[in-house]
Amino acid sequence: MLETSQDLLRLAIALVILFIGLAIGWGCVYIALILRDIKKMTKSARKKLDLIDQILETVKKKVETTANYLPPLIEGMGKLAAHFKDKKTSQKKRKK
Repeated sequence: MLETSQDLLRLAIALVILFIGLAIGWGCVYIALILRDIKKMTKSARKKLDLIDQILETVKKKVETTANYLPPLIEGMGKLAAHFKDKKTSQKKRKK
């Protein structure tokens, strides 16, 4: 099998090429696994950001709805306070 030193050299070169091929293959698999994990993390982060966006959108709608009801509510409370104030002054006038 190994008759000359050239045969030994060719066997060594073949083993080195095989090792380099295995190393490159393992590196490709490792990079693919890293990219898969990055994809999972970005998908998870995107879901969380969408959830935060939905929460903020809901809060915004609630605030807008509440803001629409505030002016009439404040006006009504002012009229109610004025009514009670007038009623109180009229009761004081009756007592005198």
